Amino acid sequence: MSNTLISQLQQFGHTYADLSHEDGGRLIILEKGARALEMITAEETDSAFWRDPSALTADDNWNSGGDRTWVSPELEYFKDSSGNYQIPAHLDPGSWKLTQLSPSQAIARMTCELRHCSSSKEVKIDLEKRYTLLPNPLSMNMSSTLPDCSSISYMGYEVCTEMNLTPVNWNSTPADNSSSSSGYCNLWSIMQVPPGGTILAPTYGSVRPLTMFSQTENIEMTLLPNGLQLPCKGPSSFKLSIDALSSTGRYGYLRQINDKKSSLIVRQFSVNPTGIYPDYPPNQPNHLGSCMQFYFDGGQLGHFAELEYHSPALPIDVQGQSTDVSQLYYFVGDTPAIQEIARVFLGFHS
Repeated sequence: MSNTLISQLQQFGHTYADLSHEDGGRLIILEKGARALEMITAEETDSAFWRDPSALTADDNWNSGGDRTWVSPELEYFKDSSGNYQIPAHLDPGSWKLTQLSPSQAIARMTCELRHCSSSKEVKIDLEKRYTLLPNPLSMNMSSTLPDCSSISYMGYEVCTEMNLTPVNWNSTPADNSSSSSGYCNLWSIMQVPPGGTILAPTYGSVRPLTMFSQTENIEMTLLPNGLQLPCKGPSSFKLSIDALSSTGRYGYLRQINDKKSSLIVRQFSVNPTGIYPDYPPNQPNHLGSCMQFYFDGGQLGHFAELEYHSPALPIDVQGQSTDVSQLYYFVGDTPAIQEIARVFLGFHS
């Protein structure tokens, strides 16, 4: 699959980085949007990510797929001057410049200005994303609970994203600590995956997620004493959220590839229950705490699911800096072994 993708990238003049794991896996990073576009293990051709090949041929198609970074609150930064939903082109695809530093590391940088709708204030954000390949975590932990991994192939990476925020027309006047911020801005990580799998979200206790929006009143899910199982299937779109108090900082996506094989994606990230998580549902602009989010498009926008998390926010009235680090692990192999890995990482499987 990667050779086909690389041929397409070269054909349409895209800049990309091709990172290779010592075990043979590959990670393709696209400069447009600074997205991790494809990740495969050495033994397989099935990518961890959903992607849209047609997006490579059209400059106005932002959604090529993969693993990307946006900022939130979504309803503050993704509106045009008329109040209609619009993805800011300054952010995505943006003006990223990508450099491959080594066979296992790449870095992307860009600067853009965005408008915070409620306050009508402009902010400048400098973004840097550093991708680094990671060894198999199963080989780094000699626990007796680990399954036999002889049939498992692996690929993984860490992404470190740094945001420096400066209010436009900032005059460096000391902030009045007695007044609240005009608004917030935070890093927002979004991973697009093929449909048909099950989101596995460990939680502290049994937690019913907040519905951000839904086309159906009855979203199929299983609430466990320690987590949530959420199948990504059906004709209806929805988005659910779990707050920072309940989020463990880890979630996964388990998907059957064929009669014998399955894949598992696990993401690890930091959660700060005292941080400001300002992304909010429609009609609840004062809502705080939305940390993990899960979206399914119901087959209406390309047929994919999104596993998302937010980082604590910065106030937009003063200069600030935020760093987010996460790890992504991808396993492919015999279904029983993959299910056991899901149990080890997440505490349960579907």
